[in-house]
Amino acid sequence: MWKLSLSQLKTHPRRYIAVVLAITLGTMFLASALLVTSSAKETTKQMLGATYANADLLINATQEAYTDPESALYDHLGGLEQPGDLEAIPGVAEVYPLIQVATGLVLPEGSEQRGTFDADADFLLATNTPDDTSLLATPVTEGALPTADSEIAIDTTAADRHDLAVGDTVTLRSMAEDDEKDFTVSGMVDTSGDPTAIGAMTAYLTPEALSAFAGEHPMYSMGLVRVDGEVDAVLEQLTNALSGVATVNTPDVEISESLVDTFGFDAITVALGGFAAIALLVMMMVINNTFSVLVAQRTKEYALQRVLGATRGQIRKSVLAETLMIGLIGSTLGIAAAMGLIFGLILVAQNWVDRATFAIDANLVWVGVVGVIITVIAGWLPAGRAMRVSPLEAMRPVAAMTVESKAGRIRLFFGALLFIGGATVMVIFARHGEVGLAIVAGAVSFIGVLLLSVLFVPAAAYGLGWITRATGVPGKMAQLNSTRNRSRTAATAAALIIGTTLVAMILTGGRTFQHNSDQLLATNYPVDIYADLTNVDAADSQRVDEIVTAMRNTSGVENAAPLQPVGTVQDHNEPVMAGDPAQLAQISAGLTDADVAALQAPGTVLVSSGYQAATLTVDTADGPVELNAVRSDLPSVTALVSDVTAQQLASEPAGTATVWIKVDQDEIPASELQDLLATLAANTGVSAADFESPLMMRGVYQQAINTVMLTVVGLLAISVLIAFVGVANTQALSALERTRENALMRALGMTKRGLRAMLSWEAAIICAVGALLGCGLGMFYGWAGSVALFSTAFDSQSGSLEMAWPWATIGGIAITAVLAGLIASIIPAHRAAKLSPVAGLATI
Repeated sequence: MWKLSLSQLKTHPRRYIAVVLAITLGTMFLASALLVTSSAKETTKQMLGATYANADLLINATQEAYTDPESALYDHLGGLEQPGDLEAIPGVAEVYPLIQVATGLVLPEGSEQRGTFDADADFLLATNTPDDTSLLATPVTEGALPTADSEIAIDTTAADRHDLAVGDTVTLRSMAEDDEKDFTVSGMVDTSGDPTAIGAMTAYLTPEALSAFAGEHPMYSMGLVRVDGEVDAVLEQLTNALSGVATVNTPDVEISESLVDTFGFDAITVALGGFAAIALLVMMMVINNTFSVLVAQRTKEYALQRVLGATRGQIRKSVLAETLMIGLIGSTLGIAAAMGLIFGLILVAQNWVDRATFAIDANLVWVGVVGVIITVIAGWLPAGRAMRVSPLEAMRPVAAMTVESKAGRIRLFFGALLFIGGATVMVIFARHGEVGLAIVAGAVSFIGVLLLSVLFVPAAAYGLGWITRATGVPGKMAQLNSTRNRSRTAATAAALIIGTTLVAMILTGGRTFQHNSDQLLATNYPVDIYADLTNVDAADSQRVDEIVTAMRNTSGVENAAPLQPVGTVQDHNEPVMAGDPAQLAQISAGLTDADVAALQAPGTVLVSSGYQAATLTVDTADGPVELNAVRSDLPSVTALVSDVTAQQLASEPAGTATVWIKVDQDEIPASELQDLLATLAANTGVSAADFESPLMMRGVYQQAINTVMLTVVGLLAISVLIAFVGVANTQALSALERTRENALMRALGMTKRGLRAMLSWEAAIICAVGALLGCGLGMFYGWAGSVALFSTAFDSQSGSLEMAWPWATIGGIAITAVLAGLIASIIPAHRAAKLSPVAGLATI
């Protein structure tokens, strides 16, 4: 049977090229979905988890344990001078308490720059080195990490600003006691990607050297664990040991939880993981649809082989050998193409996304296995039909399936049941945020659409074909052909329905995802930069105004507004700040016009969206004052009052003044933001340690979203390819199957030009129907997917889903799909017209 399979490959090479191409496309799509998911996760890990990405486990202290020097946390994790008791747990190779101490890197003598720490020193975060340097996420770019207490490794930003090289001497100044100590630069490390450290230069010291700057009881909130054994077992033991004082997670889980805290769901896993499930369905449909075009022809071939003496067993072996061969070839090519494509996309993405990383998914092996299995099943269908009946019966034409036929009524019932039931259940699950179940229900509904397509697509094509009748006989024949072989028409249209549904779904979901993600980020991080004026008397309005003016005049700053402390929230000791509501709204997009209007009324205070009471009691120097609470859309915001209300609360500011700062860019690279913070510190005399930039965290999450969107663009490109190649494939296979039919038309007098026109019009009609149906379905599924993704997010935060309908783009897709059908029909039509009627009628 291997000889028979090989002879089939030689006899019908174009048929098998088309089939291998379909298998390649299907497996490439699924493999690409898995690769972009793994790469997006790794990229997000390198961005959000820049500090702990290389650790096996991460320990995060609770707020109570972190702020209590006597907490058991410090006994468990250890300190700079002694290890903790966690290292005695089997499987724990090292526990690295990540201790960061604020210091000043003294500027070179004669420098004209102003320091960001004080007048002649830059703010620098000094960190202890671990025993195993693989725990560090910042690679050494030159030299080595310090091994002696007199050595220091600095980041490249500090080296550039201070013009330092390995072997130079630098001076560190203590923040607490103003002591100074000299160190020799042993090496340089890459600038830290830790979003919480932006604005500060970083350096590494030995634990003993850092202890001189850390004070008697250095506090820290994070520990990194290197595991020598089973991670899950160590995780369980550490969780038990640290119960009540800290949480223990793997870096992947920690990042997932941070995404859930920000968006209400794990944007990377849910969005792209769900797409991988869709890709599996698409792979099955693309391969099966391609084989379905050949069902009639292959059935007759198998029946003829039985007439000539082939047994059922021989045919089974032949089909198995043939499908295994082309399935293996197509799957291998698809996986290789996916790896090359996604690797190339990651290289391009590195121009826009910091730390974009390519990661292999171990499940790629199963993609190949699934590709082969689906190919064998799809190829077995015509062989099974030919073996179930007598050879002569199998060679007869198959009756067309219509709504009036028994088979048609059964298909109508089950197709309608799957589509209506699946769509209804999908919407229900989507509204409850059950993404996985919504995808399954959506897949069921789409299968229903494909079942119904055999019944209704030919009729729709026939109705649309009235437009082409005006072109003469070719147009009339094209219209009639759409209903003459209904299965072929439906299979050709299904190729485009699958592709355009994917494209429209990705466009609708992607645009909506980006729009609403931006809204959630603006809500969670409403201000670009905060500056606490800890060394300035809040009552010194002249000095505060000078600082605010200097900030506004700094290049890169769009606006700045001061807030004065006027009291604290009763029983919570949280500050209540006063400012000009209109000016604050210009800085923070989270403050709406309604918030500003409400604050203008005397006796009102703006509170977070989670605050439930109607009033808020504020403790002032003159006693408690009750204010009317106005809930904002922000989940976390300092209690704000207007200047008018502030006059009712306190005659003098009580506490530390704060400045809100808005930069003049929507997105700013980390390096530019670090330079801006250094400039702000230098221009105002405010220490860099007093600046906090939510913009950096917002930027990190935005880059995570950009990573998703870049991968969506890649998947979109593959979807377009599936749509175009799918149509070309089915057109080519359809032309091969109807070789004798076309030859008979030529023998009956149809000209070559007329045959080409007929096939082109037929392709245009079918593609128009497929494109319209696919675009409509894609927008519907895109809406459902968006609802499923964001329902949880907007349940936990204020706001509602805003759909971003890409109407113009969808219209362009529909037009392009029709043009693609016309282009795809050119070669098959030309080949059919070129073949002589005699040669065509002689084919099997």
